[in-house]
Amino acid sequence: MADPKASRDLMPVWSPPFGKPPFPMLKAELLMVEFETDGAEIGRITPSPLERAEHNRLTAFVGDCSQLSHSLGYHEVAIIQPVEHEGKQAVTVPYIWTSTDTALLAGRELYGMPKMLCDHDTLRKANNEIAGYCHRGGTEMMSLSMVIDGEGDPATLPFGANFTFVRHIPSPDPARPDRKQLVWIELEDFNVVELWRGRGHAEFRHPLSSGLSRIAPKTVTDAWYGTFTWTLPWAKVLDEWEE
Repeated sequence: MADPKASRDLMPVWSPPFGKPPFPMLKAELLMVEFETDGAEIGRITPSPLERAEHNRLTAFVGDCSQLSHSLGYHEVAIIQPVEHEGKQAVTVPYIWTSTDTALLAGRELYGMPKMLCDHDTLRKANNEIAGYCHRGGTEMMSLSMVIDGEGDPATLPFGANFTFVRHIPSPDPARPDRKQLVWIELEDFNVVELWRGRGHAEFRHPLSSGLSRIAPKTVTDAWYGTFTWTLPWAKVLDEWEE
């Protein structure tokens, strides 16, 4: 029986840039700052058929990651949004930047993550303080910082193993409709290696092509620093339609 995943290569399919899933996250070192923002804008960016959370909190993270087979090391920055679908809770990611083209391809082409490129960087640490930045072409888009106060409880984290995306596949032909897929991902072997909690700060500066200025933080509500491992498996397509 033929392998149903045998043709799931990325372009160029005759010489794909990296292998197929699963993609083990060898290490994700993340600085995360949760904040309250404009509820109307959260509603506007929530893709149907997902339902937004009742509160107005989002989480920004800056991270240094290593995930094979696509990138031994890359910088990643994102906004995490809690959502629900048919009673199941997950997070989606309305904005995300990454520093390698292979990490971009894996997330954008295969899973429907709206990844854009950012400049490579690393988390900055001094004493019990940590800071992270998102730059694109040298322009600062976002900065996060945190003072560590003590150990964190994994139960307080703004994300877990469930992620979901509405994958948009634009049609190059105006006479044919775009296609959309509701993609559901359940990370395997999700492990919190260490977690710390403290006082956070977030600043959104130049939004460039993004809508960051419309979800600027009003009040910071929590902050974490931690390291994680997991495996990103094949996803499930829960629904597919034309639009």
